[in-house]
Amino acid sequence: MIKEQKPKLVIGSPPCTYFSKLQELNKHMYRDSAKWLEQFQIRMEQAKRYVRFCTQVYEHQRKHGRFFLHEHPWLATSWSLIEIDKLLKYDDVLRVQTHMCQFGMTSRIGSVGGEVGPVKKPTGFMSNAPELLAALDRRCFGKNGICSRPEGGRHAPCLGKAAKHAAVFQEELCVAILKGLQN
Repeated sequence: MIKEQKPKLVIGSPPCTYFSKLQELNKHMYRDSAKWLEQFQIRMEQAKRYVRFCTQVYEHQRKHGRFFLHEHPWLATSWSLIEIDKLLKYDDVLRVQTHMCQFGMTSRIGSVGGEVGPVKKPTGFMSNAPELLAALDRRCFGKNGICSRPEGGRHAPCLGKAAKHAAVFQEELCVAILKGLQN
């Protein structure tokens, strides 16, 4: 479909579950369960294949003078994959860190029905479109867990259901992507 339709931009946002730093805790907790570790390795290899496929699409886009945007949590172990490293070695490919609270990401603080707060979620974006990355290069400089956006608020943790909802791009983020692409 990409070869036929020749999109100006392809966005890759592969599932990050198996690249999460929290998975290291799970591996430690289940270190004595051969079955769990075997299943984890199978799923991790599937996740790596997905990222490798994305990088093949990104290479195709670059080769044909078009753009790509890759999104993964800033601390995800996927950033150290050989294929990602290869892309980052190109002069036209850059990576920026973003805090998703700066694009309006929110979640509940505590239990259901609790107060809503901004979700910082440090996120990495990699692209061969510098103006697009410039539009996404926003960080939170709040202190003591308080967001620096004008509306402020205490940051909500990005765990459990909040992490699942964090996989959805906020409208403000989508607008920034489109404006960056337009530039």
